[in-house]
Amino acid sequence: MHRLKALLGFSALLGTAFPARAIPRVPPVASYRIEAAWDGEQKTLVGRETVTFVNRTSRELPDVVLHLYLNGFRNTRSTLWRGLPPPSGSAAFGFCELKRVALPDGTDLTRRISFETPAGDNPDDRTLARVPLPRPVRPGETLVLEVDFESRLPRGVLRTGWKDDFVFAGQWFPKLAKATDAGWRGRPFHSSTEFFADFGSYDVTLLLPAEVKGKVAVTGRVVEEADDAAERVRVRAHAEDVHDFAFSFSPRFEVRKETVAPKGLPRVDVLLFLQPDHRRSRERYLRAAREGLALFGTWLTPYPYPVLTIVDPPTGSGAEAMEYPTLFTGATAWLSPAAGGEPGAVTLHELAHQWFQGMLASDETSEAHLDEGLVSWISARATTRIFGTPSPVVEAFGVPIPMRSLKRPLPEGESQDALDQAAFSRSDPVLRETWRSLDDAAVRTNAYSRTALLLESVARTSGEQPLFAAIREYARRFAFRHPTTGDFLGVLGEVAGPEARDLVERGWTSAGAADYAVTRASTRRAAPGAGYLGEGPRRAYRAPAAPARSFESTVVVQRLGEIAWPVEVEMRFEGGQTVTRRWDGRAEWMRWRITGPRLVSAVVDPRRTCLLDVNRLNDGLRTEPDPTVARAWGHRLRFLAQNLLELFALVAVLPGASW
Repeated sequence: MHRLKALLGFSALLGTAFPARAIPRVPPVASYRIEAAWDGEQKTLVGRETVTFVNRTSRELPDVVLHLYLNGFRNTRSTLWRGLPPPSGSAAFGFCELKRVALPDGTDLTRRISFETPAGDNPDDRTLARVPLPRPVRPGETLVLEVDFESRLPRGVLRTGWKDDFVFAGQWFPKLAKATDAGWRGRPFHSSTEFFADFGSYDVTLLLPAEVKGKVAVTGRVVEEADDAAERVRVRAHAEDVHDFAFSFSPRFEVRKETVAPKGLPRVDVLLFLQPDHRRSRERYLRAAREGLALFGTWLTPYPYPVLTIVDPPTGSGAEAMEYPTLFTGATAWLSPAAGGEPGAVTLHELAHQWFQGMLASDETSEAHLDEGLVSWISARATTRIFGTPSPVVEAFGVPIPMRSLKRPLPEGESQDALDQAAFSRSDPVLRETWRSLDDAAVRTNAYSRTALLLESVARTSGEQPLFAAIREYARRFAFRHPTTGDFLGVLGEVAGPEARDLVERGWTSAGAADYAVTRASTRRAAPGAGYLGEGPRRAYRAPAAPARSFESTVVVQRLGEIAWPVEVEMRFEGGQTVTRRWDGRAEWMRWRITGPRLVSAVVDPRRTCLLDVNRLNDGLRTEPDPTVARAWGHRLRFLAQNLLELFALVAVLPGASW
């Protein structure tokens, strides 16, 4: 294995493969040179890696911590399996075994390995390995480790694995935890959380079946491909300024390459690895990538890499809808109609991850909302801009079919209709560390739907342009710097204003919901004043008189949820007059009394600026029942009765019919 000079010097050799970009080079922290061979019978990758780590923290590190993610699939005692259905058969299990860990001078560290079990965690988990060093790595120093390993991929599940002749290798190699000023930042592999790692360069050589030559998708680029002995192909890939490396191969892939050159933005080679039975989705994938690169490049920053790879996995492979730097998987089905918006929506969602997960690289084990939430919001905006609003129902032979029934399950837990759902986790606030959440449902709700709904509500309340400007500045300022929630809120307050920041903090710090209700809407004839009226010598008795022609109306709006949000209350009167009052929403209730025309109805948040409201059915009241509703239901019931009678009559006249 080559040492650090060869690894760092390799970028000069690849000048044509990785041309100059709009961003400067990122100082490498964790770089890898890996060689691995695939055994199709055993579903294993046997390999060796040289890890080069530069300590850019302010503290000495007396050891190293390695993620062995595939050990999450090792047995049912792992932390990962606690969040998954019980496995069936040996094919569902996988592992990552450290065969040897050593220093370049031959010092063997293998016997020093222990498995990290933070206080209160699962002592049976084997997804974190701690390796004490002969001497600490001081700030600014470089450490080189040589690691021999064997990894077995499970049958496709949760971002990695295989199905038939399709293989997707994610989190397949021993990988350094994130180095911070507080020490190594690493958590056991939870089913509902993802990853956190340092940036560096990857030089990966793979020995694969010869039949997949030209059909290997990788993080970065394939820079060399040559036939090898024993009917194998040697594939060499290289990537720079990334924090992970994934690859996929299948002899069935149909490969399509397209160079995208958005106006004013860098050129990007888009590679699509497509399943043959998904050909009807080819142009939808490419259109989403083409227009998404232009849109996100304008809304955020230019895409920072010269290549983008899309892997279209077979349905049910477990690899659908997952992101890695420069590479992501899509999701579609052979019968996926264009009206449903797929695979365009999922492609835009995963493409947006190239900024928030790939480039910003926040800690997804603790702050998943900084990636998934921002991605859900901005990709929903992009989907509507590019494809319009997807139809929730399609018709087949006159029969309406909900589109949700045609969608494949998303192992990543993606909420594709985030802006239309008001689902809330009552167990955890968003700002509780993701891995500490009660369950997967709480993580999905908080990281995806709740944050997306929150951001859209802020856009509608405080203005979408200030919010876009803040997110653009956040992406530019913290590119490749692993920002935190505090960094995001700081930029939000600075650019979009204190109200926007305050609203986001309210939504993230509470485990409760927003719920406003009109609880009283009444109106009556105004009665003239009666009794002793006036002061002093002007005081005089006035007897009760007949009601006046004007009306006295009362409207009460209550805050039933924990989150306070500024809302409008719209009151409609006879004659078409409308009165709108703005309320900051902080008190438990607000009451208005108005004298004038007869009140017809009152509605809170009529323009739906607060999408966090979990109960829209209590948002309005009428002073009198609306008869048109009853008439509409009467028409529906009559129509149903007519159809049932016709069905009975048809059955009665059929030959052989009997009752």
